[in-house]
Amino acid sequence: MARRNEHHTSAASKRAILEAVLERALEAGYEGTTMADVARASKLPIGSVYWHFQNKEQLFVELLDYCFDVWQQTHSTITDVRGFLRRTIGSSAAASATSADPAAAFWSIGLVFAFERRLTDNLARQRYLGIREEMFQFVVTRLQAAFPEAPEEVAAELARDLATLGRALTDGFRAAAAAGDEVDLTRYADLAADALESLVSVRLKEYSNA
Repeated sequence: MARRNEHHTSAASKRAILEAVLERALEAGYEGTTMADVARASKLPIGSVYWHFQNKEQLFVELLDYCFDVWQQTHSTITDVRGFLRRTIGSSAAASATSADPAAAFWSIGLVFAFERRLTDNLARQRYLGIREEMFQFVVTRLQAAFPEAPEEVAAELARDLATLGRALTDGFRAAAAAGDEVDLTRYADLAADALESLVSVRLKEYSNA
């Protein structure tokens, strides 16, 4: 049996730490989460937490990367535009974001970094903003590929418009859920996907008639 003062350096220990900080961050946010909290939640010595992560900023940077990896995996297998939009908006903004759903939890944790200006120079906030841009480009690329019949510049413009609207809806739904609004996100994600899909049809028809 490992002694309490030995460092736990296995991949399983690192994963346990990330899952612990995810659960704690959803409860207490960035400011309310400490390395000691994470050690208690992961049932690992605090020395092991610092062995894997130099400080709280680095810990949250890797947590955000972990959530982003899960998000990419859950979105990479969807091929139809409506299904992709519904997943992007509905799942990401899910009111029931928990440690069991890192893709949705990313947006809950990210709200703090989006609105808290005191964290401007924080490495975790910078990584959050970087991931938002990577997500945006990922969505644009996937949507643009869904319009092979349209000229490249038309498909690119339409994809960026849809990605911008989808991200705005996701942010808005997530803020509403965090504020405690009684919003049926599944229903409104469906409505949003329907509206955006209709927009696609209208825009493509306009371009074809131009």
